Order: sequence, then C-alpha cells, then structure tokens
Amino acid sequence: MVKQDIIRLSKQTLVYGIGYVAARMINFLLLPFYSYHISPEAYGAVSLIYAFIAFLNIFYHYGLESAFLRFYSRTGKAEGHGEKEVFSTVLSSLLITSIAFSALIWLFAPVLSRGILSSPDYTHIIRMTAGILFLDAMYLIPLHYLRINNKALIFTLITLVNVLINVSLNIYLIRYRGMGIEGVFISNMVASAFSFLVLIPVVIKNFNGQFSRSLWKKLILFGLPFVPSGLSSMIIELSDRYMLQWFKGLEDVGLYSAGHKLGIFMMLVVMAFRFAWQPFFLQKHDDPAAPRLFSKIMTWFVFLMTIVFLLVSFFIKEIVSFEIMGRHIIAQSYWAGITVVPLILAAYLFNGIYINFHPAIFYTGKTWVISVIVGIAAAINIVLNLILIPQVGMIGAGISSLSAYVFMAVCTYFVVRKWMPVVYEWGNLAIMFVLTLSLTIIFFVVGIQTAWLKLVLVGIYMLVVLFFIYPKKRVTKHAA
Repeated sequence: MVKQDIIRLSKQTLVYGIGYVAARMINFLLLPFYSYHISPEAYGAVSLIYAFIAFLNIFYHYGLESAFLRFYSRTGKAEGHGEKEVFSTVLSSLLITSIAFSALIWLFAPVLSRGILSSPDYTHIIRMTAGILFLDAMYLIPLHYLRINNKALIFTLITLVNVLINVSLNIYLIRYRGMGIEGVFISNMVASAFSFLVLIPVVIKNFNGQFSRSLWKKLILFGLPFVPSGLSSMIIELSDRYMLQWFKGLEDVGLYSAGHKLGIFMMLVVMAFRFAWQPFFLQKHDDPAAPRLFSKIMTWFVFLMTIVFLLVSFFIKEIVSFEIMGRHIIAQSYWAGITVVPLILAAYLFNGIYINFHPAIFYTGKTWVISVIVGIAAAINIVLNLILIPQVGMIGAGISSLSAYVFMAVCTYFVVRKWMPVVYEWGNLAIMFVLTLSLTIIFFVVGIQTAWLKLVLVGIYMLVVLFFIYPKKRVTKHAA
C-alpha cells in the first residue's frame, strides 16, 4: 500500500510538475532572451516589480486558496459543508477584495513607483500590475478546483498555453516592437486574461451565488494565518533584492536575480511536489498508515533533491555557457550571478523538507504555527542580509536565504512531532546529507572541470544510496 501511494504521489507530482515547470520556466526560458535584449539594470527593475507583485499576491489571496483546499476536501465535507457552498463563498470574497485592492494600486501607482524604484517613470507598469493581480486572483480558485479534483492534465494544459502566450508575446513585443520592459508586463497580463477566460466554465459549473457567513468566518480563521507566513516567506525569498539595491545597486540586483533564477531546477521539483502533496496528504487524514508513508516519502524526496543539487551545482558553468546558434544560453555579462546557485539550490532543498512537515498543521488547523516559524525565519533572514550583503554582496544574500530555510525545516519538525509522530529514517537522511556535503566540498576544493568525472561523482552518490542503504532490511517502530 505504501509503495502504491508513493507511486501515485510521484505520478501526480510529475503531471503537476509539467504544468508548474512550464509556468516557472517562463523566467528561465526568457532569461537568455532578456540577457541579450535588456541590460542588467533594466532586468533589476523587472525583478523588483515582480517582487512587488509577489508580495501583494499574499494580500490578494489572504490564505483562501489553502482554506479552499481544506474545506472543499473530505475534511470539509465531514463538517457539513457543500462543495458549491465552499467554492461560491471563497470566490465571492476574492472578487470583492481584489476589486478594492486593484483600485488602490491604480490610484497610488505614482507613489508606489517612486517607493519601489525611486522614480515615477514606472507608474504605467505599476498600473499594469493591478490588472495582473486581479486576473490572477480570479482564476486562482478554479485552478485549485482542478487540483483537488485530480484534473491534473487539464491544469497542465492550461498552464502550458499560458506559458506559450507569455513567451511568444515577450519575444514579439520586445524584439520586434521595441517595447522594452513594458512588453514583459503586457505579455503577463494577456496570459493571465487567457487563464481567467478559459476557466470561466469551471466557475459557471460551481458558482451558485451562495455566500455563507458562518463558513466565511471559518475560512478566514483558517486562511488569515497564512498572510503573515506568506509575507514572511516573500521576505525570505525576495527582500534580498531590495537590500542589494540599497547596498550595491540595480546591476547587482539583476545579476543576483539571474543567478537565483538558475536555482529554478530545484525550485521546480519542490513546487511540483507541493502542488501534489497538499491534496494527497489531506486525503490521508484518517489513515493509520500515514506516518510510515510520510516517512518513506521524505526519504525519497531528499534523495531526489540531493541528486538535483549535485547535478546543477557541478554543471552550472556548462549550462550557462552552452551555445545555440553562436550564442551562449545566458550572456556573459550575467555570469557573475552563478556563484550563488549552490546556496539557492540548498535553500530550496530545505524549503522542500519544511513542506514535508505540513500534514500535522493542516490536520490540527493550527496554521498560526506557520506564521510564527516563518516570521522568525524572516527576521533571521533580514538580520543576516543586513550583516552579510555589505560584506560579501550576493553570496551574503544566498547564505541568508539558506539559513532561514534551514531554521524553518528544523523548527517545524520539533513543533509538529507532538501532534503527529512520524519516525523518519534519520540514518538514511544523515548519510545522504553527509555524502552530498562531502562531494560538494571535494568538487569545489579540487576544482573538478572534467564532465565525465563530475558524472562519476554523482553516480557514486546514487549507487551508495541505492545499493547500500535502501536494500537493508529494518524494523521501523512507529509511535502510537
């Protein structure tokens, strides 16, 4: 049964992964294009505006996407809530608040432009973000409806078309119409409008106009704690850009953002897992075998993530210098940013481990715990950024991010084990971490450049784990 569940979760992760990979690959696919058509300084401005969008998304959603998943699932049905009642109440709430938030952004766009980029020249782009944020909020719940109902293929198809529209318009507007960074946000708005329009049938099918005040209170109580935790997560993920701007300038922001984007290989797998993981563990609420299953999932997750870490860290120079039609994947003017890639990869690895500890929080409804833990992690991140960025620049930002995610993973484990005891395979996990760290140190200290030797190191790692760890027979004792 455990094996079948892991296989099912793996398939869902793969399917969702294709869609999520496609969505996030916009940033990666367009990075080479931007590196040849937009200066590092202009790319820094784009990065800061997208950081602004990411921060505001937290307020636009205010945790209702997580609340929707929880109350629409088996747990919500057991409490007497109908599916259409949940769908309609959540969507109505988002519609009202999104109109209000977008109106405020439009009105205060000049002030926001000066505050974010120290110039009023970006006012028109800030107003575009109001449209992007509204459209994204409107198709959020229909998209999550596809997730909770295992419509992964439709989810993926919509995402793929969204990406195709976005990428195509970026190339057309920037290269052939000479629109500069305005083309970036026009493309995003058109792609978001497509996703909204194509999901209208889902809205028509599930929206019955019913708004339950009692349910809305429950949704808010469950979802609101995700707002401070979401803001804290964004601080960890994006505040380093603003601090780099203050201490080093927009060019360093652009270089660091490019290096951060190259950590996409790890982020994509982690986020694809998260998309499949939440609906999966919500269905295992009353399963007595869940603790053992979650332990196995953690082990295989870390194994896969460490392989990704080693491959990308070892071959990042080959990736950025690969030539297509006489041009490198990324222009040489951006290569300075690759020094932070291993740190970003490691940060995403620990973020994934942190996500693995979420079931107990969702089962108990104690979402305030996430806010506290992530809030402290954000404070750690800010303090370290203030100390390290003036001293070592981009490397300091990478170390700060990694430290915050390590704290989140460790602290969450010690909190949730009281609510749901899971006996993780600590021996296996320790061996994987020690091997990964040892091979990484060997690689950087020795300065290995030969591709086949790098592959040999990764191959050794995989063989040791697969043939010397997993075949061992062991008796696992589970807490009652």
